[in-house]
Amino acid sequence: MNKTFYIAGGLVVAVLIGVGIFVIMPGGSNLPSAASPTPSPISNPSPSPAPTPVVPAPSPVTPPPAPPATPPAADQATITYTDSGFSPSVLTITAGTTVTFLNKSSEPFWPASNPHPIHNGYPTTGGCRTSTFDACGGIAPGGSWSFQFKIHGSWGYHDHLNPGAQGTIVVQ
Repeated sequence: MNKTFYIAGGLVVAVLIGVGIFVIMPGGSNLPSAASPTPSPISNPSPSPAPTPVVPAPSPVTPPPAPPATPPAADQATITYTDSGFSPSVLTITAGTTVTFLNKSSEPFWPASNPHPIHNGYPTTGGCRTSTFDACGGIAPGGSWSFQFKIHGSWGYHDHLNPGAQGTIVVQ
């Protein structure tokens, strides 16, 4: 009986060792078998690192452009007076526009409402003669005079010092 005990005990130990190897080995199926003489390689993939999120670089802050020193106004216009006369000779504007008469001639000029010499064609009163559309004196070369047109209509004007130089302002 001693012999049978040792054989049975050895078988138990062998089975336990076999089960232990099977349990300890990852997957348990990597043991060589009779159907597959070459053991399959043990695959133990390492986890991939999580992708680093792409954060866009902050864009540089660009300050808004500075406004121009003198903003262009839609309610301003210029008529230039030269030795040849007024340019443009006909100017169309909207009511409320201020027109600047600029002297680029070699002599003084005096812009005023038609007709010459009474200057009462623009229907406002209170100027030096009968209308406020009157510079009331000569403007030296390089100088200017401005007038705001508030009344709709077609208004003729001239150079009081040279009445043949004329123009028209159309106020819409």
